[in-house]
Amino acid sequence: MFTEEGERTYTPRRKSAIDERMEDLVNAPLAVEDALVALFDHSDHTLQRRVVETYVRRLYQTYLVKGSVRMQWHRSGLIALWRFSEESTASSSLLTVLSDNAKDDNNGEKRWGAMVILKSLHFLPTAVSAALKETTHASSYTTEGVVPSGLVTPTGFGNMLHLALAGVYHPMSLLQDSGDEDQAQERVSKLAKALKEEKLGSSLRVAGIGMISCLIQRDEGRAPMRHCFHWSSVNQCYEEEPFLRHVEPPLSNFLELDKLKGYKEMQYAPSRDRQWHMYTAIDKAAIRRMFLRTLVRQPKSVDGKGELTTSITANSVVKSLMGVLEELELHAHDAMAKSDHVHMFLCVLRAQELSDLVTNSKKVEITRGKEDVAVAEFLRDLAYQVHDMLGVRMHRLAVGEWEIRFRLDSVGVANGAWRIVVTNPTGHTCIVHIYREVQDPNKQEVVYQSPLSVTGPLDGVPVAARYQSLNIIERKRLIARRNNTTYCYDFPLVFETSLRRIWTSGLHNGDTSNDKVKFKARELIFSEKQGTWETPLVTAERAVATNDVGMVAWCMEMSTPEFPGGRTILVVANDVTHNAGSFGTREDAFFASVTDLACQKKLPLIYLAANSGARIGVAAEVKACFKVGWFDELSPDRGFQYLYFTPEDYKLIGPSVIAHELKLESGEIRWIIDDIIGKEDGLGVENLSGSGAIAGAYSRAYQETFTLTYVTGRTVGIGAYLARLGMRCIQRLDQPIILTGYSALNKLLGREVYSSHMQLGGPKIMATNGVVHLTVSDDLEGVSAILKWLSYIPPYIGGPLPIVKPLDPPDRPVEYAPENSCDPRAAIRGVEDNGRWLGGLFDKESFTETLEGWAKTVVTGRAKLGGIPVGVIAVETQTVMQVIPADPGQLDSAERVVPQAGQVWFPDSACKTAQSLLDFNKEELPLFILANWRGFSGGQRDLFEGILQAGSTIVENLRTYRQPVFVYIPKTGELRGGAWVVVDSKINSDEVEMYAETTAKGGVLEPEGMIEIKFRTKDLLECMHRLDPNLISLKIKLQEAKDDHPRAEVIRQQIKAREKQLLPFYKQIAIRFAELHDTSVRMAAKGVVKKVIRWEESRTFFYKRLNRRLTESSLIKDVRYAAGNNLSHKSALSLIKDWFLASKVGDSGEELWKDDAAFFSWKDDPSKFECHIQELRAQKVCRQLLDIGSSKEELQALPEGLAALLEKVQPSMRSELVEKLRKVLNS
Repeated sequence: MFTEEGERTYTPRRKSAIDERMEDLVNAPLAVEDALVALFDHSDHTLQRRVVETYVRRLYQTYLVKGSVRMQWHRSGLIALWRFSEESTASSSLLTVLSDNAKDDNNGEKRWGAMVILKSLHFLPTAVSAALKETTHASSYTTEGVVPSGLVTPTGFGNMLHLALAGVYHPMSLLQDSGDEDQAQERVSKLAKALKEEKLGSSLRVAGIGMISCLIQRDEGRAPMRHCFHWSSVNQCYEEEPFLRHVEPPLSNFLELDKLKGYKEMQYAPSRDRQWHMYTAIDKAAIRRMFLRTLVRQPKSVDGKGELTTSITANSVVKSLMGVLEELELHAHDAMAKSDHVHMFLCVLRAQELSDLVTNSKKVEITRGKEDVAVAEFLRDLAYQVHDMLGVRMHRLAVGEWEIRFRLDSVGVANGAWRIVVTNPTGHTCIVHIYREVQDPNKQEVVYQSPLSVTGPLDGVPVAARYQSLNIIERKRLIARRNNTTYCYDFPLVFETSLRRIWTSGLHNGDTSNDKVKFKARELIFSEKQGTWETPLVTAERAVATNDVGMVAWCMEMSTPEFPGGRTILVVANDVTHNAGSFGTREDAFFASVTDLACQKKLPLIYLAANSGARIGVAAEVKACFKVGWFDELSPDRGFQYLYFTPEDYKLIGPSVIAHELKLESGEIRWIIDDIIGKEDGLGVENLSGSGAIAGAYSRAYQETFTLTYVTGRTVGIGAYLARLGMRCIQRLDQPIILTGYSALNKLLGREVYSSHMQLGGPKIMATNGVVHLTVSDDLEGVSAILKWLSYIPPYIGGPLPIVKPLDPPDRPVEYAPENSCDPRAAIRGVEDNGRWLGGLFDKESFTETLEGWAKTVVTGRAKLGGIPVGVIAVETQTVMQVIPADPGQLDSAERVVPQAGQVWFPDSACKTAQSLLDFNKEELPLFILANWRGFSGGQRDLFEGILQAGSTIVENLRTYRQPVFVYIPKTGELRGGAWVVVDSKINSDEVEMYAETTAKGGVLEPEGMIEIKFRTKDLLECMHRLDPNLISLKIKLQEAKDDHPRAEVIRQQIKAREKQLLPFYKQIAIRFAELHDTSVRMAAKGVVKKVIRWEESRTFFYKRLNRRLTESSLIKDVRYAAGNNLSHKSALSLIKDWFLASKVGDSGEELWKDDAAFFSWKDDPSKFECHIQELRAQKVCRQLLDIGSSKEELQALPEGLAALLEKVQPSMRSELVEKLRKVLNS
């Protein structure tokens, strides 16, 4: 409030409105300070006073004693006085935050502040003297911070003095701030000189003023200049504090600028909106770091609070962060201004209520005594809200960590200062730590304290501790980010984040409970410290980034919607921060060991590729000391003869080389280097040998277990081969798969042909040639694609299929109905039609297409039918374009666009079909082939490119398929010629069943082609003469007029005219006649298809049939294993049928066998067939023993074998076996 006379009289309503506007400015989330400073010299004294009061209240907003601001006019200018409260902790300079509504002015140690507005430094002594005199007149003011010597205590800044030089024409304002350090120093020198005057300095010291802020107003359009001076006990004068330049001292505490004092040569720049303070420093290893600090101000009332999707606090933080991220965007492409690592700090000034931390829709429940834990969880959710909105953008702009500080009110024991510290390793994942600020009684300082059982890295660290250099993990993350990939040790967190998103996606029966998300990653390391080939792996707990091998691996256990009880996978990754991720001998040995473990355990193996190929090395010890034998020591341009060592050097590193002795005429002895072996392993060809070993190991792993490669970073040489040898490959859109770098190829070609690695092996190449199955935009999407792929396959080879309860009812009809041609994707997954979803054959949103960019006339992927995962192969019916890129290495090369007709197998699409058959079979997936081919393309170029080989591979892969296969000719589909041959059920009668839709067609040739052979023009004419009455009549007339040649000729002409007239119609009749040979009814009558299935009913039918066949297959597997695999598939099925029918005495056989419900009921009761299986086991053992008895040598070894067997079994079982053997021997 104002205390001077002359203030205009206002009505209470008017005064209240003005006070509200001032309060709005105090809490405005905008940088209004500079605008207020511009009005410090306004001619309207009333406005000037209100501006100054608003400015003071804004600076001291959170710890200003309410109602303490006073104004006093002096001839030298305006003087403002106020009181504020400072924390009394001896070791902390943080100011105690008091509510604006605080009424207890005695709470905390009281200080006073003063502001003097001057036109010139000439009036400085007089104005300061008047201000100090005003402070002594107020009895309520104290100088508790003054010690006898006149120096302020170290508890804080002490009393504060603000000097404001107003008026744009004063001498100080003419020293424009153009960024010239000399000009800035000139300003500082003038101010410092004025403050060093003995009388003025002495009076300031006695008054307990620890900090002086100098504010220099400038002309419109330029921000005011700020300099701060603190009392130096060493030099006994006021000196400028560089860290507080541009910042008012009351705000610097909240910005925690003291934490930055560990860095020298700090550069400062404000953001464009003046909201953020940006400090740049150079860390160790020339890392450019940026520290961003801001104060978050919140209006007391929030408009549209009910419409917010996030909490009030999160909304305020996000708005503030959005502004600075736009600022960082400006520097993103400026190499000189771009930072390697950005740290953000936000201090929320207003005390937060609990309701500010949570969204309106969330119910707040806090158990008494657990307030800290509840608040910590709310804050964690808040951090995730902010990260979900801005995390990716932050990571792209190098924001590695951000921190929020605020005070909490009205939560009982949880009141006080809290901090959220978030590490942003990948952009999609974050590590959140929650802390409270507490007083450490031992250290007598405020420290971070985690309220949760799991402590954070800052737990127990003083809040005022200076920032340290980036640790080893952060530096490695930076190296990985420079390589445009994720640090390998952050991938387990990416897997966990992706897994949580899968559970909370709402696609799994609405179950979004976080309690079901169980994830554990145990690192695999060599069992020996210097592990090499054939060294086994063990799980271990070790610190991140302590690996000495450039590959790391984990055994990951996770609960998925398909396997809530958990499944296990092995993940191996290149460490791109270790020798650029290159493959040395130890890396090769480690990769081979992981591969062997996956094959042994039959577990899925995931390879995260980011490497530079086989390691290239030189013997460093030789490089450091070899010498050159020149032809002429004085003329090096004449060349050299050899490399050599002196005897002293050879004695030290002799084992690293093979050398021979040379004695010169001068008597000097030289050891000529013949070969360099090197002290260290992994310099050259041994790396290539290791690469060959892991290539073979990974190829074997594809045959024996599930393999999948995710290219998260550049992968070169052997890394590229591994991506192909594992067959299944996911590539990030911005990462190449190459054999050789583009610069090496340019040197080989002798000219600049290629300009980037992406030109050689980017997705435009690899996603269109069959190497890459899926492409993704980032690592979270990549890991999500991995987990989605795993959702289709068993947990281990030979394990159960991941069957889930379907959200899409299995008994619904297929609503998508093709009219002329069948769209394969619509037939598989359904289609939207005018806002209505028309369901396809498989479950909604379950289809994942792979190899989409390659061989587009065939569609392949994985889907689910009633929750059962299956492989799908379908046919594109539309003409597609194959783009063959130009080769920059050939000057006459040009891009070619080749049209490929639908429903035809070309060399690439036949290869794609064969490859998909192989992949699905290895993944143990049932298979659906929506067969709609007219045949193979058999032109000269097609035969040259291997259409015949590819078609033969389809047959071979279908013959060896070991899961149920359903070949279905869909609605409006057709299957003809060689296309029928390669998918016929007789190729693999144990597994393949063929079905056709009622409108389906099938035959050797299309009707048009068939009539050219079997219904030629001659046959058409004969048909006309047999059926057409006119031709029959004309033929009779011709016979009657055979002696009348003129009349006969006329009749012949009439016959020809009639034939010509009828020929087009009879061609249509012939086509129709041929079509009637191609119907689905004829296919069923001839037994080439099992049944004709209506399109609308196909989903229900195939779901039931798939269930039945999977149940049969499971039982067949058990029967064949019990019989020692001597039974064929058909024989095993026949036995099962006999057992089933024998258990149903009196029922008709075939009809009962077709009753799925009866069969499932019988199968669920093992007691009905276990005796038969036990009998098969006994027969198997008898055969094995009889085989032993046929060999005298093996018979002699039988006792030892029995002893080993008895030693292995349980004691109880051993006694039982011994007793039974004794009875057999005594019988």
